[in-house]
Amino acid sequence: MEENDSWVWKDGEFLIFTVNSACNCLRRAHEGENVFVYKKFWRSKVVPSALVFTWRVLENKIATRINLERRKIAVKSLLCGLCGLEEETCRHLFFECIIVSSVWSLCFALLGVTLVSHNDPLLNFFSLGCVTPLNLLMIFWEQFGLQ
Repeated sequence: MEENDSWVWKDGEFLIFTVNSACNCLRRAHEGENVFVYKKFWRSKVVPSALVFTWRVLENKIATRINLERRKIAVKSLLCGLCGLEEETCRHLFFECIIVSSVWSLCFALLGVTLVSHNDPLLNFFSLGCVTPLNLLMIFWEQFGLQ
């Protein structure tokens, strides 16, 4: 006896495709093993605008020169506007640029902490509770009550 093939959606409460179930499936696949970091991140006691900005950095949603060019927006140069040595990516602009590294070093010195840096910005955020460039913003907001 022959059976006809059929499409089956295996992610969802009732095995029925919905846009919401597709979004949830994609979100779980994207977050993967970093779910705990994102949950801790969104529950932190920081001004929402700082959280959203930090999330945009983590997700590479900042209008860097590389991202602008990818969206077909004309830019004069792809090089970093601060150092002019490397292409301006989120990673470079917030973690690798020699000018930015100097600023971060001054901030760390002001707070009296040691820098622990990883290649992955998401790992930087909650690296064993250490202060990193991304959660340094949280420390400033908590210490100085900035808004």
